[in-house]
Amino acid sequence: MSFSLKTLADYVWTAINKNYLLGILVTSQAEARVKSEGWSFGAGKSTFGLEFVKSYCYGGEFDEVKRHTISFVEELEPFLGPPRTKAIYIDDMQIDFGKHKSYDKKMQELAYFLTTQRTHIAVIVGSAPHRDMLQKDFREELFHFEVIIPKRGTFEIQRLKRWIPFQDPLSHRERLEPFGIGPFLSLTPEEQAWYDEWREARDQKAKARLRIFQKEDEKQWQPPLFREFETYARDVCKLRGPNDSWFKLWSYLAKTPEEPMQPLIDE
Repeated sequence: MSFSLKTLADYVWTAINKNYLLGILVTSQAEARVKSEGWSFGAGKSTFGLEFVKSYCYGGEFDEVKRHTISFVEELEPFLGPPRTKAIYIDDMQIDFGKHKSYDKKMQELAYFLTTQRTHIAVIVGSAPHRDMLQKDFREELFHFEVIIPKRGTFEIQRLKRWIPFQDPLSHRERLEPFGIGPFLSLTPEEQAWYDEWREARDQKAKARLRIFQKEDEKQWQPPLFREFETYARDVCKLRGPNDSWFKLWSYLAKTPEEPMQPLIDE
C-alpha cells in the first residue's frame, strides 16, 4: 500500500477509506527549506487548515468544516465515538492543548486515547505557531506531518519520521523529511467572514479562561470550632462559665445551628 502514498492527499484518502488516523500540524514560526517570515499569527495557518479540510476531506463542503472546527478540549468529546468523523480542525491548539498542560494526566490520557480510536476520527488537522508550544504527548505522538507556512499563500510539507537507534533503543529520534512545496488558496469572502466571527467568539471564551485576570474568590470567613472558641475564651481571655452558656454564645456568634457537642469538664 505504501507505494501509492506519494502525496499528502494520498495519506488523507487512505486514512479516511482504510481505517487509519492521520495527524497534520500547521505551523508558521518553524523554518525548513523555504525561508520563513516567522510570524506566530497572520501567516495563514487557519486559512490553510480550513481550506485543506474542506477540499481534501469534505469535498468542498464548507458547512461540514464549520461543524468540525474546534479549539477547546471539551469540544473534542462529541467526536470520540461513532459515527465515524472524516476530519476535525483544531484551531490554535496552544490555547487548550498547550505546553502549560504538559504534566496534566487527563491530557496524557486523551492523547493516548486518540491513538487507539482510529475508527472514529480519520484526520486531525491542528494549527499552532510551532510544535514545541504543544503538550508533550500531542507534540510527540499525534502528528505525522508538519505543514509549515513560511509566508501567506505558500506551504511546505515535512513528514515526521521517527526511528530507534540500535545502540540506544530507549531513545527515539526523529527528523523531518521534505514532502512537498506549493501555493494554497484563500478562503472565499463568505468563509472568511464566518471564520472571523467564529474566532472572535472563541477568543472571548479563551480570554475568560485566563486565570491571571480572574479575581480569586475571597476566602469566606469560617467560624471557629466550639472547642477552639471555648479554649480561647478560657485560656487566653481567662473567662469562666458553664459549658452550655459558652455553647449558646458560640452558636449565636457563629450563626450556625446548634449541634450536639460532647460536654467539657471545667477545671
